[in-house]
Amino acid sequence: MNKLNQDKTIMNSVLSSMAEGVLVVDKNSQIILANKTAENIFLVREGVLLGKTFSELPDYAKIRSMVGGVLKTGKDVFAETLIRPHTQIYRVHVAPINGSDGSIDGAVAVIHDVTDARNFDKMRSEFVSNVSHELRTPLTSIKGFVETLLDGAMENNNLCRRFLTIIDSETYRLGRLIEDLLTLSSIESQERPMYLMPLCMVNSVINVMNIMGPQISDKCLRVDYIYEPNLAYINADEDLVNQVLINLLDNAIKYTPRKGTITIRSFVQNRRVITTVTDTGMGISRESLPRVFERFYRVDKARSRDRGGTGLGLSIVKHIVEAHGGEVRVESEVGRGSTFGASFIAL
Repeated sequence: MNKLNQDKTIMNSVLSSMAEGVLVVDKNSQIILANKTAENIFLVREGVLLGKTFSELPDYAKIRSMVGGVLKTGKDVFAETLIRPHTQIYRVHVAPINGSDGSIDGAVAVIHDVTDARNFDKMRSEFVSNVSHELRTPLTSIKGFVETLLDGAMENNNLCRRFLTIIDSETYRLGRLIEDLLTLSSIESQERPMYLMPLCMVNSVINVMNIMGPQISDKCLRVDYIYEPNLAYINADEDLVNQVLINLLDNAIKYTPRKGTITIRSFVQNRRVITTVTDTGMGISRESLPRVFERFYRVDKARSRDRGGTGLGLSIVKHIVEAHGGEVRVESEVGRGSTFGASFIAL
């Protein structure tokens, strides 16, 4: 193999292995090289782009403009754009190809999918905004009542006690929010090791029902637990599974009216142990169902805060279950309650 063919083979191998799309055009804007990734981005068969100019590809006016500008000025350009029919965001870098005499012989465009990075930036921005808002609310309340007490309300014992009770409640809520944030962070970053062991879901559910006994009694709720005999064990972290069950049962208690009924079921389906918690609350609208496991998403923000929720409980449930290789589910109908479920792989 002569050196020219060897160089061409190496170049083709490099281009075909690249995750970025690469297009090379001559000084007349005619495409003379396109790698496989570029062809996939433009949704064309192999070799279709060769010989074409961007004027023959009317959907790609942004790239045509960038290439034309580089061929004219000889200066690199960067831009982010949608390349139809994709919904992804692509970062396009177009650079000139200079001849030995300094002339502009063509241009090379490198196209990189930055959708995940932009979505992450958006999620991070929304998360910071939500955390700031959730922290600000109790802090503003605490600050307001403390100022009122310092301005003279302390002299009134009844008023002082009422304000201090509210401050205590807001402080507790603030502590729960911080604790949930730390829990979510440790699960997402996998900082907390999982201590897996054979676990009986029935024992875990009964244990959590006992833990939540005071809250159940306060609202005079009836909680039924229905489970299959000899239910298969799961390989799981006991503390994390208990946290899943506590969050699901706590959620059901909050939204079930006084003297209502909550039903817990455990059964095996498709080699998974599934546990569902069904409340008799107000239910969730169809458009809200896909978002209930998102961080800080609340179906009814005012009522959720009144019940002391942090907006992170279901998100923690989702992350714990998925860390075990399981899945979460929700079914609901407005006015007829909701069913939340978590599945774990059966041993």
